[in-house]
Amino acid sequence: MHEEILSEIGFSKSETAVYLALLKIGTSTTGPIIKESKIAAGKAYLILDKLTEKGLVTHSIQSGMKHFQAKDAEKLLDYMQEKENKLKQKTEQLKKIIPSLKAECQKNESSVAEVFEGINGFKTILDEELKQLKKGDCIDIMGVPKEANDRFQAYLLEWNKKRIAAGIKMRIIYNHNCRTVGLKREKMKLTEVKYMTQPFETPAWICVFKEYVTIKNVQGTPICFLFKNKETADSYKKYFQLIWEISEKG
Repeated sequence: MHEEILSEIGFSKSETAVYLALLKIGTSTTGPIIKESKIAAGKAYLILDKLTEKGLVTHSIQSGMKHFQAKDAEKLLDYMQEKENKLKQKTEQLKKIIPSLKAECQKNESSVAEVFEGINGFKTILDEELKQLKKGDCIDIMGVPKEANDRFQAYLLEWNKKRIAAGIKMRIIYNHNCRTVGLKREKMKLTEVKYMTQPFETPAWICVFKEYVTIKNVQGTPICFLFKNKETADSYKKYFQLIWEISEKG
């Protein structure tokens, strides 16, 4: 129990053994500490130095010999508080360099292809779409099947609320049998709706925005694809515009 907790807060196995040995035997030279903790004799001073740096062990000289003593066990709380303070400082430092790290990453990610599977994967890719868009941007969506709305109606409704709150426009082409849902979407702000004629319909649907293209199929286990490539996105935008012009209004 004690060993497990000390390990979880950053103690090595040897540090744990020595610290618990000191608590048990009190002030001591290295000999009894080594015997009680069962650590290698050559490691004793190294481990004791580490515990001293943590503020958990002190020493004194008695008759020319070093005697070590564990500080009050409540000192562990001070040790944890210090660790938390240092972690907060490092977190703030990390926040400051995140933008430059992301910029560096983006330089090397002119093209990206990712696969998302399952219901969580489906939701993740939708969240990623909103993350990449900002106020005034538009996402073009075509070929949304009835099954998608039947299975994920609540989630898609919430997604649209977030989209509208963020000021993101949407042009969407539903399959012909989605007019009930489409009529509700038509009443939403920043939303244009049309319907695909049956010969052009497929089980999957396509979203195009900025330099991204996503393709989703929710028949059975959902599987979704995300592509980041400007040339690919430009091609799909042209394709979307063609389908948009020949699609029907409600």
